[in-house]
Amino acid sequence: MMHFTDITGLAGVALTLLALTLRLPGIKRLSAKPKLALVCVLLIALVIPFGNLSAAEFMRGVLADLSVTTLLLLLFAQREWLVSALGLSKAREQGSLLPQEESGFTQALLFVVIAAVVLYPFALGLGMFDPYRWGFGNIGFIAGLLLVALLAWVKQYTLLALSISLAVLAWSVGWYESNNIWNYLLDPWLAVYAVGELLKRGVTRRTGRKS
Repeated sequence: MMHFTDITGLAGVALTLLALTLRLPGIKRLSAKPKLALVCVLLIALVIPFGNLSAAEFMRGVLADLSVTTLLLLLFAQREWLVSALGLSKAREQGSLLPQEESGFTQALLFVVIAAVVLYPFALGLGMFDPYRWGFGNIGFIAGLLLVALLAWVKQYTLLALSISLAVLAWSVGWYESNNIWNYLLDPWLAVYAVGELLKRGVTRRTGRKS
């Protein structure tokens, strides 16, 4: 019988593959209903075993379990289609859904980059300081994260607040195999993306100012 953490890990990988597929140029132009049909077909294809492994299981072996922040940002990237597919257009027009300009997407990327700079160099052996140990339940670290989430919520950086809060919640219930909260907050794939996206935005902004 498949363990709960295997189900959640595979669900995260499947969500990632679906979200990336929906970002492909030809598929992005489809309307909501064809996209929904495509998602259903892809989901079935991902979970059907071929030999000993399904496509989702194989990709989980390559990617490992992806952080809660990664999954939330992927869902955010598909917000327009999700609003249409779920019939929430009226709620979006009335302003009851997450507005893009108030979501805190840039702040969430900055948080990921700062966390990666704090974590990865030291976890790989740079110096005697190892912040990775904080993730095994350090009360001060968890309190600090929740404080950052609260401040982000007050500043209306909703996406950043949700990323931290959901990561802490998922860690507290044992959503993944890992019992370290760092693995719920970020992963190497997300860190690379965040650095690249912020650099791209910086170059675009500087180019726009010069022109």
